[in-house]
Amino acid sequence: MKRRRIPCESPEEKIWNLYLLLETETTVRRFLEEKYRRKNRESPERDAFRAAHSLIHHVKQARALYKAARDSDIFIRPLLAYYGLMNLAKAWVLSEDPDYPRTTSVLKHGLSTRKRKPASFSLFREEIRIQREGLFPLLATIAGEGGCMGERWSIQTLFSLLPELQDSYRQLFREATLFPIAWIESDPAWMIVEEAVLDRLHLTPRGLAQSLERHRHPASTSFSTDETYTKDGKVYVKISHPEPAVPHPWIREDVGGNRYLAVHPNRPQWLPAEILVHYILLFSLSMLCRYETPLWGEMIHGWASEEGVLVQEFLQLTQRKSPQLILEALFEERFVFTQP
Repeated sequence: MKRRRIPCESPEEKIWNLYLLLETETTVRRFLEEKYRRKNRESPERDAFRAAHSLIHHVKQARALYKAARDSDIFIRPLLAYYGLMNLAKAWVLSEDPDYPRTTSVLKHGLSTRKRKPASFSLFREEIRIQREGLFPLLATIAGEGGCMGERWSIQTLFSLLPELQDSYRQLFREATLFPIAWIESDPAWMIVEEAVLDRLHLTPRGLAQSLERHRHPASTSFSTDETYTKDGKVYVKISHPEPAVPHPWIREDVGGNRYLAVHPNRPQWLPAEILVHYILLFSLSMLCRYETPLWGEMIHGWASEEGVLVQEFLQLTQRKSPQLILEALFEERFVFTQP
């Protein structure tokens, strides 16, 4: 995925300006036709004609929902944001498959939570289960992570995977789960991370490189297991085939383009892509907002301040970042917005 730096005063406004390219029939049909042709579809022009109107209306409704979410009280914001992201997700799916929805089963959410919340309910301990049918597993498959069906994720773990929330997460839970990465794009290229990562993972420098190499996506950066070393409290891992934007499941990236290595305490082999994390969290919060209104109200306006603080920070983040993540998937580019 190529990386493009875009100077602008307001990244959020610029993102939605770029979405305007997907709200006119001529540009959308051309965009879809090019996509379908690269996928070797039999009739890309006809498929683009069929899918264009649906994609346009999903983007238009997403724009309206995100605007309404920004202007709304936090009491209903998760519901608006979730359906805004769902519409963008459907636009992404249509860019991959003009026949969406092929069956009624893909119209389900594809995620589930406990129907009845216990009296001692804690948002951070709440678990979300990925179903075998529905929009979410279809989205995960398109993101190259189709093996996640049946997985369960706690809200705390999902919060721990978002770089922009890491400072607040460390304060609340007294643990670090994301460690900054220095990415030296020289010849050869190197990834540099704090040596403390080795203690957390109980690995040698070579073992870290082997783990990164073993769990990478097939088309992503390759890590050399032969040339790794430590120096001045840092681990140096040689990169065999560098990519400007690295889709490794353990590497996260914030809105400023800074990279982090996810070091999860339980060290699962699969960590969901960031857009999937936003989607699951918004689903969970929207279900609380809609079906557990007293519980949601107590969390936001009551005494559950730790939960409320992290939730509010996430809702501010996803308003800005989830449209960007879908935009990057649609255009197959990584955008880094900088001050002019």
